[in-house]
Amino acid sequence: MKRILVPTDFSPNADKALDTAVQIAKKAKATIVLVHACDLLELTFKDNLALKKEFNRKIVMEAKGKLSLMKKSIESTETVKVLIKLYEGLISETILHATKENKADLIVMGTLGNAGAKEKIIGSKTASVIGKTTIPLLAVPLLSNWTPPAKLLLAINNFSEGTNVAINPVFELAEMFNTEIHIVKFTKADEANAADYLAVERSGYSYAKKIQALHQNVAINFIHLDGDKFEKTIEKYITKNKIDVVAMITHKRTFLKSIFNRSMTKKMSYHTSIPLLALPV
Repeated sequence: MKRILVPTDFSPNADKALDTAVQIAKKAKATIVLVHACDLLELTFKDNLALKKEFNRKIVMEAKGKLSLMKKSIESTETVKVLIKLYEGLISETILHATKENKADLIVMGTLGNAGAKEKIIGSKTASVIGKTTIPLLAVPLLSNWTPPAKLLLAINNFSEGTNVAINPVFELAEMFNTEIHIVKFTKADEANAADYLAVERSGYSYAKKIQALHQNVAINFIHLDGDKFEKTIEKYITKNKIDVVAMITHKRTFLKSIFNRSMTKKMSYHTSIPLLALPV
């Protein structure tokens, strides 16, 4: 993990994400790429052209000033290198472009989580980016507080995902912070008979053993949960076991699937109370 991209709109939500990114960067000895997207007036029409140009100039200068102050503060107090990047356009598209341009390994963004989604700040854009990014994205809820993660929950859909490089960032974080991994498989209570349930148990423990062999420096546990709804069951487990971060794998979805079956990872980003690590396949 060499570069961590952090979009900011200078809101408290974005500041919370930046604080988390700084702590990860310190451990990983990574560089933070601090990104802001300016929403400028179009200069297509000549009406009030001089006024529009002056307005845009002020917007850009103000953003540059804020970014420079943030860079100076972080580099002087946290000894983390910070690059600042200013773009023009919509934040979601800017993040995807900046990720490729700056060769980022991780995106850290604020999300409103269970604080609600009515404020027009960067947190409302996080779910959109989760569905499009090709690198891991850590969504940091507004009401969460940074603590070195002692326990991380990795929710899996099937037992073939352990051999996929998508989950490698989970173990990279775990080794940095000496984090215990809880690998969780959810079964809907009314969709499996006893034989199927036991088969999942056996496969799960075999899966965890295989993952443990690949990551011997990380403590790994397998947990099989069942319930009526995935989100409520996971949230209950998170609270009871004092989980610090939840990680979920995201898959590319067809247009029809995106309409009729919303991404579970996106759902979690809307009301999670702890950081959510989205892992694109």
